[in-house]
Amino acid sequence: MTRALSHRIRRSMLITPAHRPDRMAGAMKLAVDSFVFDLEDGVPPARRDEARANLAKLMPTLDFGGRERVVRINAVGTAECQRDLDAIPLAHCDALLVPKVEAPEQLRWLDDALARHDASPQLIVTLETPRGVLNALAIGDASARCCAFFFGSGDYTMQTGAAITPTALLWARSTIVAAAGAIGCDAIDAPYLHGLRDPHGTHEDALRARELGFSGKVVFHPAQVDAVNRAFTPTDAETARARRIVDAFEAVKASGEGTAIVDGEFVAIDLVPRMQRMLDVAAFAQRRSS
Repeated sequence: MTRALSHRIRRSMLITPAHRPDRMAGAMKLAVDSFVFDLEDGVPPARRDEARANLAKLMPTLDFGGRERVVRINAVGTAECQRDLDAIPLAHCDALLVPKVEAPEQLRWLDDALARHDASPQLIVTLETPRGVLNALAIGDASARCCAFFFGSGDYTMQTGAAITPTALLWARSTIVAAAGAIGCDAIDAPYLHGLRDPHGTHEDALRARELGFSGKVVFHPAQVDAVNRAFTPTDAETARARRIVDAFEAVKASGEGTAIVDGEFVAIDLVPRMQRMLDVAAFAQRRSS
């Protein structure tokens, strides 16, 4: 099942624990594209009811500036997940970040549960185990709400024994990007964990992820935000070339041709959606910086 890419642009996705209302409010000052308020691993189990109460109180009042509002719920099939769904102000939530997804049935259950709540959030699916990565395409096909995959490298490396390095994670990352491309959703990369206050390392890791096809990356620390946003924002040269390609195909559209010549090279028409997406990201970044 192939669907149109979400209109959302998710260069940077910040995860903030929902039992910390001070951090939730403070996050609004950061230049992130997507805010994730966490009810799962970032919250001590004894404080999850407190975190749910914070969400119910704060989410309707915070000024997100049109940016994405996400809640990370607990794993499907747990009692904590049901408590999350009953407490979240779903009308003020654009998407749910779903952890530990390994099978299509989990998304189908969540789809039905949200329908019973008459709620419309999309689903950002976390693939963080070998089984989840291997089942990525079937999982994404299970629900039309699936708008993105997020790669959770921590649990993946724990189960496989792989190192947290670009070489060791290349297959998993590539598989997730391929599945995302097959169904037409975004792929969000794992956070850079080798130095939360290392903007250079974060930027280099994000550039590698973008090269593979990821459209954004999770961040854990404010110092990572600018480095990630820059990595996933087209350069001026990339933006200019994308504009030339889109304009060239507009010019040849009436003739029914499938190729155009841009900068002395033949360019196929199937490149146009990618170039238009690049222009959309560049325009989004410009609006955010102005």
